[in-house]
Amino acid sequence: MKTKTKKILTILLLLAIASSVTIFALVTMQSPVRQAITQSELDDLIAASGGTRLTTNPGPDESPVWSPDGTKIFFETRPDVGSGRYSSECYIAVMNADGSDVTRLANGTNPVLHSGKVYFEYYDPVYTELLVTEVMDLDGGNKKKLLSLNERTHLFQAISPDRTKVCYCTYYGTGSYLVWWKNGTVTKEKGNWNIDGDKYNDARQSGEMLMAGPETHSDIWVMNLDESNKVKLASGIESSNCPPRPEWSPDGKKIFFINPVISPETRIENIDIWVMDANGGNKKQLTDRPGYDAGPEFSPDGTKITYLSENQDNFDIWMMNPDGSGKERLTESPGADAGFEWNPDGRRVAYISRSSNGYLYKTEHDFEDKSEIWVMDIDGSDKELLLSIPYPYGVIGGIEWSPDGSKMVFGFHPNYGNDDIYVLDVPAASAIAGVVSE
Repeated sequence: MKTKTKKILTILLLLAIASSVTIFALVTMQSPVRQAITQSELDDLIAASGGTRLTTNPGPDESPVWSPDGTKIFFETRPDVGSGRYSSECYIAVMNADGSDVTRLANGTNPVLHSGKVYFEYYDPVYTELLVTEVMDLDGGNKKKLLSLNERTHLFQAISPDRTKVCYCTYYGTGSYLVWWKNGTVTKEKGNWNIDGDKYNDARQSGEMLMAGPETHSDIWVMNLDESNKVKLASGIESSNCPPRPEWSPDGKKIFFINPVISPETRIENIDIWVMDANGGNKKQLTDRPGYDAGPEFSPDGTKITYLSENQDNFDIWMMNPDGSGKERLTESPGADAGFEWNPDGRRVAYISRSSNGYLYKTEHDFEDKSEIWVMDIDGSDKELLLSIPYPYGVIGGIEWSPDGSKMVFGFHPNYGNDDIYVLDVPAASAIAGVVSE
């Protein structure tokens, strides 16, 4: 689902940039250091910028989305069962826009609102590899199962806008492994990394080798929600370092995906955005800059796409037309800009900016390194800073505009406790056209 894809991609990209290593080196990161900072200090800091804490659950609360009328917020919540442990149960809950009247609606995660319905996922309690997608009314009634697919064989499932088809990926090995080097090149060797890995010990210890792992490829498939009419749309996509993560265009006529390519001549890996028709025809490469281009996000009217593009070890936000023309760079900050979200009328873009010389999971945190929410016009002008939080407090998660553009709801990942949800007032100049504050 869209929310899940954006959340995972944003976290991986930001942490990858901040640590100056490739994405799959995340497993080596250290646990966060607890700072002598209280919850009230954080709340006061956010309140000074017009923000309010909405959730107080001892367990984590995240993935907030607005109801169509802006009076409710749906989110996922997980109970705290004591001793610093969280329950394996995750719930879809709803609350009023001021944080009151919290109600659990269903077991599940990753809520997405579409046409007045709530779509969500959960793992089958018996067959734990099955990822189940259900839909329900806004009050939790009329639950209906849409999909039940093995996530190991049906990865990155994306339901079409008309809710009749699902696009997904399959993974398979090639019998080779890849080695990523500090100089930016990638080498390919025939064999099994688990057997051959010891011969790279010196390179690993010297820092010349960044990481290594099995070479994997992906195919992209589409089928009806009842699992009929299965069609392969693309095959043999290099996926060792970045999966394709297919996404539908708003009109359901196109499918966008990520395609990593390792140059046979230079052995340097580029990750680009591609598009194809919903039937697999007319495949076209949309980006071709060196490095990583990923995370395409459509404007509300479907005429523009914002995306992340690597620039000298950090990510900036770019914009292009759906056919790849008209590319414009919107941000040029020294940090990592990501987590972007179009406002409802498509005139402004909000985004999260984080320092590139520090990250959450490290031994020390510098108050000069910050996590911030900015807004800008769609041509990159009139940038406004709405919220700035130093790293010792934690980092800002995903953001979402309210339907009238007057507020943003966001998740916050504190460096000392559980995830919480906050709401932030947006100045009238940054809100949707026609909304005027007194």
